[in-house]
Amino acid sequence: MTQSAKAQDKTNPATVNLPDSWDTRVQNASVFLGIDPTQVEEKLKELGVQKDEYGLQYLSDEEVTPFGDLRRIFGDEMGIPIAKLRMAMKSLRGPKDSDKTDTIDPESVRLQHKYGIKMRLSNVDSVKLIEDYNPDKPTHPITIELKKRFEDKHVIAFKPDSKVVDVEATANYIADVEQGYVEEETIEVDGILVRLYCIGEIPNQLIDEDPLFPGKPLKRGRSVVNRINWSNIDEDTRRLCRIIVEEGSIDEDSRSEVRELAKLASEGLKAVGEVYPEAYLEYRERKEKDDLPKLRLTLQEANGNGKSNNPFGVSNRQY
Repeated sequence: MTQSAKAQDKTNPATVNLPDSWDTRVQNASVFLGIDPTQVEEKLKELGVQKDEYGLQYLSDEEVTPFGDLRRIFGDEMGIPIAKLRMAMKSLRGPKDSDKTDTIDPESVRLQHKYGIKMRLSNVDSVKLIEDYNPDKPTHPITIELKKRFEDKHVIAFKPDSKVVDVEATANYIADVEQGYVEEETIEVDGILVRLYCIGEIPNQLIDEDPLFPGKPLKRGRSVVNRINWSNIDEDTRRLCRIIVEEGSIDEDSRSEVRELAKLASEGLKAVGEVYPEAYLEYRERKEKDDLPKLRLTLQEANGNGKSNNPFGVSNRQY
């Protein structure tokens, strides 16, 4: 770095070492280029690089934004000396660990090519986005964008008895809804009636059920009713706890009894069996017949329990 550049680093707040961000890179580059940051952004837009979810990745990748392109828009068109441009380039590239050709997600590049390098997903028609929607990828940009648009509306149709999105049926249904047709809960796919699902949902997606409260799910291992953590309690012990509940051996409305059983369960199956021998006997007999409680719910079943009142149908009990 030249002496003048070092001096700028100390005196100009634009070149202070701030957390890596689009604004920081553009601001620091503008110092060396001698132009306003807004002008820097306007020129970068000519290359299809802007402040969006891919902006920093594009700047960091020499193959996506080669120096020759930057020299053309800043040097040839604006007359900025090559030395200043090279210094500005260091700021635009960002930290060295960001300057990698593999930092760009190939899927993101594919989508940019498909929808246009300057096109934002928010401007892409919903029907087109469905073609690339994958419910198994909840953090994918398309999933996020569709979730913003449809929230908890049921709009996705899957092929009968599968987890494969029927793109044509879904696209047609969405097009109908956007034209003002009444929303439905089911539609026909290949002549068979199927349910519609929310963005991110998958048919028959199974989740753990609360051992003490039938029909209530565990969310990240914790009860949505009383926040008890079942993550480190094995499935057999959970099943015995359900049998205890089914037998009426504890009062579900008793905070102390519920918490005492959960604490006992953390010690394992035999510990619970010693305190509840009758339930333990039934557990062993049902195990021989492969008739133990499954303790599994579909996500749709969990969301359907008391959905109008509370998320996941949370009980009104006070714990």
